Amino acid sequence: IDPAKRCSKEQLKTPDPVWRPGDLNKLFESWAQDAYFRNELGFQVVSSPDPATHGATWEGAEEGSPWVVVFDNFLTDEEVADLVKGGELEGYERSTDQGAANAYGEQEKVVSRTRTSSNAWCMHKCERLPGVRSASKKIEAVTGIPQVNYESFQLLKYDGGQFYRSHHDSSSVDDSPAGHRILTFFLYLSDVEEGGETYFSKLGIAVKPKKGRALVWPSVLDEDPTYWDKRMYHEAKDVIKGEKKAANHWIHLNDYRTPNEWGCTGSFS
Repeated sequence: IDPAKRCSKEQLKTPDPVWRPGDLNKLFESWAQDAYFRNELGFQVVSSPDPATHGATWEGAEEGSPWVVVFDNFLTDEEVADLVKGGELEGYERSTDQGAANAYGEQEKVVSRTRTSSNAWCMHKCERLPGVRSASKKIEAVTGIPQVNYESFQLLKYDGGQFYRSHHDSSSVDDSPAGHRILTFFLYLSDVEEGGETYFSKLGIAVKPKKGRALVWPSVLDEDPTYWDKRMYHEAKDVIKGEKKAANHWIHLNDYRTPNEWGCTGSFS
């Protein structure tokens, strides 16, 4: 079937988006006000639109700043171990970028010049591991967004000297059936002796890797979740000493699983 027809929202029966204007702020506000998140999961606001009220830890935060938050104790040791095991089961490969699409809508893989890490996609055996299932369910419970909107866990490994230069997780406009990546839930699976920070290059925020920590940020605007927030460029700083392991779920505005199964996200999987 022609990708234009196969991948239409009508053909895929795409449900309503999970966020409407105002829902982004509501979610992050609910986290900031929840004592359980603070006391049990180590929730901290790094940056927010109202930094004084939320006790933002970034000194440069000012009124209207975007949300950047951490859960310092998000993952259990068992969840970390299974995510690491999942990467080993799937097999790490040199990270790639997406190239041109063919007649079937599949995009070629191009070796990245701005990203020297290795990565794997958590599928099949990996997704069946108890700790992996537990981590995804925990993210679903915290965000209120169903797992059909998630890309599979991307599992990452950075050795000494490896990096990922400044990039954005979404784009200015996304008319694909799955819609924008609205939220990045980034999980650190190791401590790093030196380097490896996640650095928000337009904001000046650096977050250090810590085993079990979750770093969360939106890629879209609260007032218009169909449009990107161009302030959210970020990079993985060079690992200077040690090894960095991490995982992330990219969460979409719409159902991602159905268009992915129909080859409407750049590949058939």
